[in-house]
Amino acid sequence: MNAVHSLQPQTEGSPAQAGLARIRPGSRLLDPLLAPLSRYYSDPATVEIRMSRPGVVVIDRRGEKKHSVEDHALNRAAVEKIAKSIANRIGTAFDGNQRVKLSCVLPGPEGHRFECLVGNSVQSELSLAIRCKHPFVPTWQQWGVSDALRDYLLQKVTDGANLIVSGATNTGKTTLLNLLLAGIPDHRRVVACEDTPELHIQRFWDGVGLLAAREEGTGSGMVTWRGLYDHMMRITPDNILFGEISTQNAFAALAALNSGVTGFMCTIHAESPWQAIHRKFTQNISWAGGQMADIPEFLADLVDVVVQIKRSDDGYRRITDIWEVRNDRHVMKDGKETWS
Repeated sequence: MNAVHSLQPQTEGSPAQAGLARIRPGSRLLDPLLAPLSRYYSDPATVEIRMSRPGVVVIDRRGEKKHSVEDHALNRAAVEKIAKSIANRIGTAFDGNQRVKLSCVLPGPEGHRFECLVGNSVQSELSLAIRCKHPFVPTWQQWGVSDALRDYLLQKVTDGANLIVSGATNTGKTTLLNLLLAGIPDHRRVVACEDTPELHIQRFWDGVGLLAAREEGTGSGMVTWRGLYDHMMRITPDNILFGEISTQNAFAALAALNSGVTGFMCTIHAESPWQAIHRKFTQNISWAGGQMADIPEFLADLVDVVVQIKRSDDGYRRITDIWEVRNDRHVMKDGKETWS
């Protein structure tokens, strides 16, 4: 059974449905209620905690192999009580009966992501994940690349290459993308398009961050990806940054790539650079009910570099592949430099 991962509140009819809800300031009253969970995720080395059944917590810490602990106090009723209180705080609904899914950001400066699903859609009655956002910026050595490869990647960004960061869920794709932004000069007109603000664009004094609603007609005061794309094309971007490519924004991302703007960057869930180009965009567009011919050929003509990340058993994330798509040349493959 797979845990459910979402970047939006999907409790239908809620005003928070359009984007990832964040608990309002003044949420200290929640601290005692969250304590049974926070004692597992408060460690700065913790990457994620999960529950796939009541009474068992799986802990994934950086530098360690994941392990599980029994905690019978965290039964389904206890988890539902926590989720109900959080839902009340953010102004949405969760009751464990009809409203059984909650996605939000927990209180505190870190902004840990909380995802919970209970009920008949889970064979074991409970699926919970808290993805931690403890401050941690890996060095380039921890990413597994040499100084020469670091300089190569940053120079590609400076030169306006179209670049995709690829990896499985929770492999640090956004963390790496933020690190790569160092290659963009401060004066560039950087436009970031996301549904959850995660890209660090504050230093770009002529830049702007745009946020999209996930669904139409939510009454959230936000526009959809189509509206966001139309606006973006009218505000003169130099660099276009997309967050994670999904079924909602894949078509908009392809349109942005075809706009003539250089310096396009995004992340995508894929197990290899080849899949990022030949499978995932097509899959996302098809899932959303769209159609477009020759997407792999289109991407191969416009994308310069795909950077692949994989997570190792020790909890660290490392770059394993760097593929120059247009040149069909691997600068790094399976963790080894191949460009010399």
